[in-house]
Amino acid sequence: MLSFVIPARSQPEETRLCLDSVLHAIRTHSLEHLSEFILLDDDSEPALGITPRLFMPFRAATSAKVSIIRFSSRQHYTGVLAYGLSRAAGDNVFFISNDMFMTPAWLRTILAVAAIDPSYGVIRGTAEVVDSHPEHQYVPPFEAGNPMQWITFSNYMAEQFGLHHVEDNLLSGDAVLVRRPLLDRIGGVDPRFHSYFGDLDFGLRAQRAGFKLVCAKGAWIRHHGQGYIRAEMQQSKVPEEIAAAQRMKTVQEAYAKFRAKWGAWLPEQFRSTDQWDFARLRAATLADGDVVSPVPAQTGGAAMV
Repeated sequence: MLSFVIPARSQPEETRLCLDSVLHAIRTHSLEHLSEFILLDDDSEPALGITPRLFMPFRAATSAKVSIIRFSSRQHYTGVLAYGLSRAAGDNVFFISNDMFMTPAWLRTILAVAAIDPSYGVIRGTAEVVDSHPEHQYVPPFEAGNPMQWITFSNYMAEQFGLHHVEDNLLSGDAVLVRRPLLDRIGGVDPRFHSYFGDLDFGLRAQRAGFKLVCAKGAWIRHHGQGYIRAEMQQSKVPEEIAAAQRMKTVQEAYAKFRAKWGAWLPEQFRSTDQWDFARLRAATLADGDVVSPVPAQTGGAAMV
């Protein structure tokens, strides 16, 4: 079974496009009856109606199993990733941000690369915006203004690169397939990192367990970028420079937790991962071990709708 975890905070138009694209992709490959959806409303503004106007009609429109969870407090990126992976039942678990447009070619290529080697624990693709991986960014040579253009470019990328893939040193989990054997071995995402470093931590633990992080170069997905950050700015109405300072404060707080877990030899302040010794990180002794338990179903005041 395929599990699709899709979180959303506000941004109804992008969320609608994302949901429609995923449904179109699984129907193109006749996978609807083999799929489940876990839709997470991360405390969106009630007036925007993410759950009643988007999630509930989506459930009525598909034969796939659809679970809708609404949080009463914001979980942010790491929180929704941890929660979704904890609830998913599929052998292949997709985490898709709501500011993405999935194509049939992306889904087909990701699944094909995942089937090449059982040691591939997390498989990602390419996009025009890829956090932490500029080498995986491919910008269409045109002003991509509508879904048909995105589908056309994704088909082109699949034809050009086929199943070519490369191994990554670190994980950025904006649109990924996580394999069930990996989840069974190390558990889920460590929720202590809040908005940042949860995916990097998960990737390191995956590698320590003998799994690889790979990028399928022919799997191109449309990614608008910084969906959660834009949603926060829209909701808070905070000036951009103040929001950036607050965001950097959150980054440093999460990094302090990451550094306490993985090694005090890391720089005291986070700048980038460019100079990190990843072999040394993978050899670290973790006080809590490598396995992270599933987060409780009631986390963040979660309520099933």
